[in-house]
Amino acid sequence: MKVPKPEETITAEEAKKKFRKSFATKERGQAILHLFRSRMVRADDKRKVFRDQLLKDDRTSLYEVSRFLREGTRKRLGVYIDDVYAYMQDPLVADITPGIGIDRIYVKWEPGLGDGPTSARLAVVDFNADTGLVQPAAHWRENWSKKIHRFEGPDKEPLGPSKRDSLQFHQVNVWAIVQSILNMYESPFALGRPIPWGTGGTRLYIVPHAGYGENAFYDRHSKSLQFYYYGSDEDPKYTCLSHDIIAHETGHAILDGIRPHYYQFTSLQTAAFHEFIADLTAIMAALRNNSVRKETARMTEGDLFRENVISLIAEEFGGVVLGEAALRDADNALNMESDELTGSYIPHDWSRVLTGAMYEILVEIARMYLEEVREDGKKASPLQALWWATQRFGRIALQPLDFCPPVDIRFIDYARAVLHNFRLNEPADSPRRSEYEQLIRRVFHERKICCGPPENCESCELDVVEMPRRWDVYHDINDISRSRIGAYYFLNDNRRILHIPPYQDVAVVDLYDTNKYGRGASRLPREIVLQYVWREELELEGPQFGSMRGQTTELLCGGTLVLDGRGNVLSWFRKPGTEEEEGKKRMGELKHHIARQVDRGMIGLHGETDVDVFGPWTPGIVADTRGGTLRLEMTPNLHNPVHTHRNADGDQVAPEDDRLWDRREDEWRINF
Repeated sequence: MKVPKPEETITAEEAKKKFRKSFATKERGQAILHLFRSRMVRADDKRKVFRDQLLKDDRTSLYEVSRFLREGTRKRLGVYIDDVYAYMQDPLVADITPGIGIDRIYVKWEPGLGDGPTSARLAVVDFNADTGLVQPAAHWRENWSKKIHRFEGPDKEPLGPSKRDSLQFHQVNVWAIVQSILNMYESPFALGRPIPWGTGGTRLYIVPHAGYGENAFYDRHSKSLQFYYYGSDEDPKYTCLSHDIIAHETGHAILDGIRPHYYQFTSLQTAAFHEFIADLTAIMAALRNNSVRKETARMTEGDLFRENVISLIAEEFGGVVLGEAALRDADNALNMESDELTGSYIPHDWSRVLTGAMYEILVEIARMYLEEVREDGKKASPLQALWWATQRFGRIALQPLDFCPPVDIRFIDYARAVLHNFRLNEPADSPRRSEYEQLIRRVFHERKICCGPPENCESCELDVVEMPRRWDVYHDINDISRSRIGAYYFLNDNRRILHIPPYQDVAVVDLYDTNKYGRGASRLPREIVLQYVWREELELEGPQFGSMRGQTTELLCGGTLVLDGRGNVLSWFRKPGTEEEEGKKRMGELKHHIARQVDRGMIGLHGETDVDVFGPWTPGIVADTRGGTLRLEMTPNLHNPVHTHRNADGDQVAPEDDRLWDRREDEWRINF
């Protein structure tokens, strides 16, 4: 039947006749039914699109305000991605302790999520350098009508615990853990600000199956975290499934972002501090996980001096590769004068002193909460005590990082920052203020990090925090905080007060402000953090520098100045230049440090094939002379010597060769 066009006109009687005639035919009935259904589908499509847009707008609004919401509120409102699961420790711990296996990990939804996974700050690229293959990426699926927001494998199924053996589960596992570590540091209970990457880019690449090897590392130059697999073909082990190893390497990346000059190997303690922060990150990540904390509280009854998964770092790797309970144990009694460290020049060994010190502080805080009698006459349960200790310890350990000097950090610098930050931010009416302060002092003295007499606090090294009393030229705090150039004008006009030589080209290397929380989520005063650096050159003269003789190197100098919102000085940690006696001492220590590395045969020159290509032959330290100045960097996949002997000075050296790093592969152990 001919359907009249809109412009045609027919009478009502003609319309009735046509309708009766057409309705009696089977073809017309089917046509009407099809037309009706098609119109309903189009209407449903419009309603679906409209509904989906509303759902997306709602979730975007939640994303915009999520940082102001409590954790429980976030979970109830659906701020987090669906079906994201990860190992809370590693597969070995999951097998022997079912309560600490694969669990849901909470990662916030964000508008730009994509395959990989890919988020605003991270991108997983699953390239295997050994095979040359790129593995299929975990697929991001977003269906607003069905309320699906998750990563899926090739079979379009969610990557839950049943998919633990798939490479796409590995990809999501490592991405989610790195994302959670970044969120932990950016939280107001830690640094309270966005964290930059030291790579110079906005995204950090994650390579979950980089190749075969007993290793994992952060590499600034390739802008990546690289994770390897090891073991047999029948039973491979993956570092990308170890929560501790992932957190450790992410800790390296975060510290490189907030203090990029620590990447230079200016002293043994500076390199060891990098390893300490990496291990501290693994400890904090474990503490903040509900299932790990619950199982630890049950097994230890709140006493963290008992063996537990929080103090043990990388259990599966330590068991398979080293035959030990773990790669390292934070529960140790090492101090700066321990016989075990005599002659050692391995940063990982020395880092254990500071890790042990901070772990002891954590344990004692948890013990205080356990013994405390509340107003109702009851004591806290082990689980409650451990959670309260976690919150307080996180503030004590992480927030002082903003006070640390921009270059050449030593253990005493961090110890001072911990105590100074505590004094500034712990409320005066806190019932345990004095007890906590005495705990911090005692631990750092017993670990020989502070060499001053503990009974005479007036001359204690922990209290040596300089504070400029006045400025030669006043600058408004808003002008200082507005830009690096504004901050430079302030520094330049106050060189005398800040002990910056007039002839040195000082640079503002970072400028930011913070939004931190203290006890009970109370807001701490705004901090404007200004880091500045200058370089003083020196020539390496003498036979002790070997092939480095005649090279020009540099002494990094500078400071970190922290001001409040009114311009008052909260903190000033600095590293002086050679115009001061302390600076001359630093110069002598740097020369001695370089000479020792040359003597140990640990330095390879940039440009040599065996230096620029990673492998078991790679040296522990690379000397980069590009630009005319010698700078030492730890190689990202640094290996530590196992088969060595001690020379007359008690140092570990190679048996015969002056190139300690040029050994067989089985003579090396892991770097992380």
